[in-house]
Amino acid sequence: QKVRRLIFTMSLFQSVILSLAVFVLAHTAEAFTGISAPLARTTTKLGPVARNGLGYEEVEIGTGRNVFPGDTVVCYYSGQYKTVSLMGEKKVTFDETLPGEPAEFVVGRGTVIKGFDIGICGDANLDIPPMKIGGDRKLAIPAYLAYGERGAGDSIPPDTDLEFQVSILNAASKEGLSQDVLLKGFGGLAAFLVFMAGFGVLLLNTVFLKH
Repeated sequence: QKVRRLIFTMSLFQSVILSLAVFVLAHTAEAFTGISAPLARTTTKLGPVARNGLGYEEVEIGTGRNVFPGDTVVCYYSGQYKTVSLMGEKKVTFDETLPGEPAEFVVGRGTVIKGFDIGICGDANLDIPPMKIGGDRKLAIPAYLAYGERGAGDSIPPDTDLEFQVSILNAASKEGLSQDVLLKGFGGLAAFLVFMAGFGVLLLNTVFLKH
């Protein structure tokens, strides 16, 4: 009778552990799917263009982790827009970082223009992949994702499309655990659950051998 109870308990334990492992692995895969977005199919001279009109071109894909909304990034960047006159087309640089003096700001939380947030953090719904630490990307941001009808004082006229080049030196989360760390935690938990399920099977087999 005791052996039957033990067998029933271990079987129930194994089923629960395996169910939890499948649940965790499924949600981890879903998170990775949301992060690793495919490139948009529409292209221009700059590169892929998302459905919202934001264009981007990978100058260099970084080897570090993805940049997530809420990260504080350290980067170099330059911002330009085009003007057209009788003398022809001209690019005006309205803002840029200096060598040795990178900028530091939070992305994905509305502290910068929307096109900058999306261009750096990516958007799986728009098929825009996030930048990685060490990456360098060019962005073509339509006016409505920049400063819109108001412009930005004397620096940027109203309804002006902007072009940026951004180089990510580092990114860190100051809001708690980053999504990258959470994914690693999910993976570790799944591995632990699978191990415990295997341990339960081993223990069950041992009981059978003794009886």
